[in-house]
Amino acid sequence: MSFLLRNAPQVLLSAEEIIKRFRDLVNRSFHKNELDISYDQWMVINTIYKKQGVTQIYVAEATRKEPASVSRILKLLENKEIIERVPDRSNKRAKRLYLTPKGTETHSKATRLFNMIAKDGFNGIYEQEINLFVRILDKVQSNFSKL
Repeated sequence: MSFLLRNAPQVLLSAEEIIKRFRDLVNRSFHKNELDISYDQWMVINTIYKKQGVTQIYVAEATRKEPASVSRILKLLENKEIIERVPDRSNKRAKRLYLTPKGTETHSKATRLFNMIAKDGFNGIYEQEINLFVRILDKVQSNFSKL
């Protein structure tokens, strides 16, 4: 355990650096390919794509983002005509989120670019190594969530 505690700062810094570089690569790729969205916007678009008709609360939970951040992203995406908000039939205050045809096209292009970068980043890593990595990250996340 002392080995882990001595190395915890480096592990966390490495994880943070990986995420930072990945986000930067995705943002630059989107910009280079004339997609007017960011990594964070893509995460929201992807969540809506996977489950059309979700609520803002669902998107916040699924993306692990603060509701206020999701609200700003949704407003931007709505202004870009990538999503539309449709009033919920059973709850007048809630809005259901859907991708527009432009949003579906944006999602398709952005996902292709996202996947190319992810594929390159995980190059040379075996499936069982990725599965172990994900299990470890899930366990660490669960431990921190309990604190």
